[in-house]
Amino acid sequence: MKYSLSMRLLHWSMAAMIIGLLAVGLYMTGIPDDAPDKYDLYPAHKAFGFIVLMLILVRVATRLRSQIPALPDGLASWEQKLSHAMHALLYLSMVAMAVSGYLMSSFYEYSHGIELFGLITVPDITEKSEYWSGVFHLIHEIGGWVMIGALGFHIAGVIKHRWLDAPENDVLGRMV
Repeated sequence: MKYSLSMRLLHWSMAAMIIGLLAVGLYMTGIPDDAPDKYDLYPAHKAFGFIVLMLILVRVATRLRSQIPALPDGLASWEQKLSHAMHALLYLSMVAMAVSGYLMSSFYEYSHGIELFGLITVPDITEKSEYWSGVFHLIHEIGGWVMIGALGFHIAGVIKHRWLDAPENDVLGRMV
């Protein structure tokens, strides 16, 4: 049994956006503070981050309505528990990254909302505060590393089950 088409489309589109956001985030933090182009990528990063936040809501609602395929019977109990834990960590880190990014931006002194590609502006939802912007910046930074680690384990698990386990334990087919 496969995941529903809507779940598969959400999975792969969000995966592409999240991996892109992580890569751009790492790149942006490596640009020297005095570089003239330091903040050129921030508007797109914020816009795609907000889109991911909205897609998380859609994804959770879709997941609650969808029938989730059972894990293969051949997986050991510890593998099934680890799979559930990693999925929970991925969902938690997606929410933490998106919410902390939005709050960091809202608290930031020079923020005037998030421009969504010139279509609309998502307003800031907090008073300006250097302290709270810093707190959510730290959460966002730590969350990024947690997300990278969780994605690494997720992908490693898929590779293991696809190419190292018995064919009946291949989990990739459920998501493609």
